[in-house]
Amino acid sequence: MSPSILLDHLRARGGLTTVADLAAGVGCSARAVRRHADRQGWWCPLPDVVGLPRARPSARDRIHAAALQATGRTGDPERDLVAVTRLSALYLLGLAASAPTKVDLVVPGWRYVKPDPRVAVTRSTHLTADDITTRAHIPLVKSAPLLRDLAAIRDVDRLRLDAIELLRCQDVTLEDVEVVLAHGSSFPGSGRLRQVVQELRSVGRVDSALEYRARQRFRAAGIEFDRGQVHIPAPSGGSGDWAMHLDLGIAAIRFGIEVDSFAHHSSPDALRRDAERANRLALLPEDWRVLHLTWWDLQERWPAFLGMARAVIAAQTARHLGRPWPVAADLVR
Repeated sequence: MSPSILLDHLRARGGLTTVADLAAGVGCSARAVRRHADRQGWWCPLPDVVGLPRARPSARDRIHAAALQATGRTGDPERDLVAVTRLSALYLLGLAASAPTKVDLVVPGWRYVKPDPRVAVTRSTHLTADDITTRAHIPLVKSAPLLRDLAAIRDVDRLRLDAIELLRCQDVTLEDVEVVLAHGSSFPGSGRLRQVVQELRSVGRVDSALEYRARQRFRAAGIEFDRGQVHIPAPSGGSGDWAMHLDLGIAAIRFGIEVDSFAHHSSPDALRRDAERANRLALLPEDWRVLHLTWWDLQERWPAFLGMARAVIAAQTARHLGRPWPVAADLVR
């Protein structure tokens, strides 16, 4: 057996695979693979997993290794299912800043996985091959069943945040989640997930938890906005790529609020995009008024911001509708 053949097979599998897979690929024994890995200084994070040498394995590497270790060995894809889920999946999707201490995996309910202090295994009676996708060689639960798994460990506020982030990334739709709820209404946290879907369905498009919280605070103060985000039509003769919207607002009176969260408005690209939007608004002849709301406004100076919003809404309503305040019929639902 040539060492280069083993190395080529390992690289073809993304630099990390099981001992059994590598042995089958080159036609040697698992013992020979382990012996070669030891001699060449390969990375051996778990008993049945080998990889190319790494000076400092990343969290992604450790998650991948755990998923490989837990994969079944029957050769039947439906019986050998395993996928990364819960907080580990959020990390792989870029929605969590750091990976959890333990790797979160899900397997079919009847499967047995050897316990390991570095791995947290959930057995699910709902898991099927259709629930799993693959990213960079790592099996990952799709976003709708991921929310089903997260519902078991999250309170409503955190689960809503997870759902908003996955919706913003266009990884899932509310219809996808409703299908999951319809096919398995008895899973842990199903009531919480159903509540979140109903809430997000009622408010329309929302791109951040701060935006959702702002809408709820305005509603509690007696101010209702259009459902979802406010579309701003292109001016006559404008290009087809105009595609502008405001986070909150009332289109009938040309009023909107941009919710500027640090996560979505602090990068150079975001600052450039915000400046371009502001410049486009300045070109519109319809006299739009746009306020910018930050976490600080919502938490530390809410009464002042609320008063400013009331004043602008009243002025815009008088200017565009000829009365003191918008009524329900003026709102887009």
